[in-house]
Amino acid sequence: MAQNTVDHCASVVPNSTPNESKFKDFPHGQFQVGYYLGGDKLVGADTFKKLRQKQVTLRINMKPISLVYTKLELLCYLDGFWSESSGKLCMVGSGTGYSMQRLVVVLKLYNVVNSSNTVSTLFTGSLESLSPEHEVSYFEPISLFIFPRMGYEYGLDTKEAKNEYSDEGEVVPSLSINPVSFCSNIFPMINGKYDLQYQSECNSAKNCSPIGGEANQLPYIVFLKELVCLDIKQRVRVLIGFGNGDARWSFNPNATLVGEGWWDEQKNQLCIVGCRFLGMEESMASVHVGDCSTRMCLRFPKIWSIKDASRIVGQIWSNKTVGDSGYFRRMVLRKFEDKRVEISGTKYEYSQLDKIRKMCPRQESLKSEGIRYPDVYSSEMRFDMSVRISKRRVAWGYSVPLAVNDQIQQLNLDDTFPSNSSYTLPSISPNSSSTDLYNVSYKISINLLPNVKLGEENSMLNTNVTDEPVNVLAEGIYDAKAGTLCMIGCRNLGSKNQIPSSNSLDYPLYFKQLDVISTAFYTAEASQILKKVDMEVIMILVCTTLACVFVGLQLYHLKTNPDMLPFISFFMLLILTLGNMVPLVLNFEALFAQSHDKKNILLGNEWLEVNEIALRLIVMVAFLLQLRLLQLTRSARKSDTKQKDLWMAEKKVLYVIFPLYAAGFLIALLVHKNNTLHGDVVYSSSLSLQHSFWEDLKSYSGLVLDGFLLPQILLNLFMNSKGNALSCSFYFGISFIRLIPHAYDLFEALVYVDVSSLYEDEIADYYSTAWDIIIPLVSLLLAVIIHLQQRFGGCIIFPWRIKAKGMEEYEKVPVVSEP
Repeated sequence: MAQNTVDHCASVVPNSTPNESKFKDFPHGQFQVGYYLGGDKLVGADTFKKLRQKQVTLRINMKPISLVYTKLELLCYLDGFWSESSGKLCMVGSGTGYSMQRLVVVLKLYNVVNSSNTVSTLFTGSLESLSPEHEVSYFEPISLFIFPRMGYEYGLDTKEAKNEYSDEGEVVPSLSINPVSFCSNIFPMINGKYDLQYQSECNSAKNCSPIGGEANQLPYIVFLKELVCLDIKQRVRVLIGFGNGDARWSFNPNATLVGEGWWDEQKNQLCIVGCRFLGMEESMASVHVGDCSTRMCLRFPKIWSIKDASRIVGQIWSNKTVGDSGYFRRMVLRKFEDKRVEISGTKYEYSQLDKIRKMCPRQESLKSEGIRYPDVYSSEMRFDMSVRISKRRVAWGYSVPLAVNDQIQQLNLDDTFPSNSSYTLPSISPNSSSTDLYNVSYKISINLLPNVKLGEENSMLNTNVTDEPVNVLAEGIYDAKAGTLCMIGCRNLGSKNQIPSSNSLDYPLYFKQLDVISTAFYTAEASQILKKVDMEVIMILVCTTLACVFVGLQLYHLKTNPDMLPFISFFMLLILTLGNMVPLVLNFEALFAQSHDKKNILLGNEWLEVNEIALRLIVMVAFLLQLRLLQLTRSARKSDTKQKDLWMAEKKVLYVIFPLYAAGFLIALLVHKNNTLHGDVVYSSSLSLQHSFWEDLKSYSGLVLDGFLLPQILLNLFMNSKGNALSCSFYFGISFIRLIPHAYDLFEALVYVDVSSLYEDEIADYYSTAWDIIIPLVSLLLAVIIHLQQRFGGCIIFPWRIKAKGMEEYEKVPVVSEP
């Protein structure tokens, strides 16, 4: 054993002659899984946020060399001593950590005894740096909490404990669990986040908080995390964490319990006894598990309704009496996550169908060819939505179907309803045999947009907490033939963290009418859009390649006509050069038509990602050719005898186009502010997209590029120049390339009528039916003007000839060579 190990471990493990271990493997197993506190410096800020569970894995061999691996991005090889009698383990070694710096560490563990593993068994310890504090490799000590899993013995399900799980209040009919696959069923269901609901008189931590804490600091989220499970005896061991709303659980021994549970077949409930971490205020060697006075029970409701559609309901309480230290009042647990329950038997009971039939009587639908509506059993019945009040967007939300007829809708990982043999086919209600009417139930969640303020007449969306969503349970009738969905819903008027009372649920609450617009696509439409995206890829590749060809032809034209170089507008070339540079800087999807919904689909198109490289190379070539043309024009002006007049004319061009472009920019800015003021923002539960000022600016920049010939027309006018400064292939070719996206967009709107609504709200986008006609006509008109100016002179655009003072006509004069 190295002397370094003896020096640092002598105070932990008594100095003695090591004996040959009688264990071939570590008694509690080679792999130990636990949690840690600290280590922020080793992880780094970004990684730390992603690893909120703060889990650690330890591998221990009985051979001299052992390996420690943690999610701290730490890998060390250690060796040392383990005292079987005292349960202390100490190892020293080195390894690499965050940023790959070399670390020298000592690992100390306590209570590592060779005995039966129970709920109170806990290995504690620390991982400490042996580097001086001033060195970069130094880090603060990391506390370790390890729960051994091998040889676990369950012992808390005593007769006395079972008698404490008496039912209080109304008993919820619950589902049973197949004992053969108990563990594979129970853990996927109970793992995750629960809402913690208190009695109305609970307003502080005193007598209400299951973990104590400061006054008015009640936890309202409970996390369950599995440790071990036993199928035969239907026993579980879990961690019970309490928090205040963080979506991810972070291990904190002061707010975590270790629980042991069993399945009660008579009451169809999971009973759990929870124990606290004690001795935290002393040292890691004194930390242990005790005070097993917390009780918890969980049930899986058999019946869902508009009043309650919790996946799991339960209670948590203390078996202590009022006044005892650690006593707290009984609380309710509810799990509302959208993960579907994996056990069959759940039914939905309707109570509002009679009102629905009176409120929304069925009307005969008009037969229209080509119109289809979602299959009631498909995932297309889910949709995101934009919520408006008087054409002003105020919120976004989503709707998820809970049940069709009385059957709960179960989703698989592909978000489609399963068709395997384990899935029970939905029963047909009296409404749906041949009339295409289905009883349906929905969960609707609505989130108010930031900085939106509503009056009392909009109490539907007003909550006590601004960022808290409004959750509504609704039920009604879906007419698959007419494509109509009519429902009645109710929301909980009580606090999210209070046990619902008899008057918490509301049906007649008045609020101002809300207009809802769905942003969902059918699966068939999404496939159709992907085909159109592929067409756009081809279109852009062809256009970009043609742009390289036309610029190359312009360079060849100037090679044969070098005296025409000075008469090319510098600002026109600058606009084109910057236009080719933008796609090299922005994301690839910025090259496409301005449909945001299409750009969403681009992100998952592998074929598009492959072609991105090829397209960027072509755009780079176009940029370099355009840059070369700009450089040649600037150099030619330096050597031209009339460069002063040319630059004076170019300044006049600037005086005209700058106010024009600035006015256009100001209009785009005002339109954007108007849209923002009226809430014209698109949000989605799965993808939140904002029609930002950057999007509007890109659209306006595209408009400037569409009119790239304007500076050249003005230069020709001010100089009254005549001659082929631009080749016909250049100004007609580039104009043709600029109008192709508009022509394609117009064709798409005319042919695919069902997706034309994609552009209805994009006021600042210059891709709409009107703009798709106006912009190409104006672009062609500018190209025709250039053609006329180069043939008849710059002033040909006026109906009469104007020759201002000092304006001269420059023509290409033939040069007579001397014999």
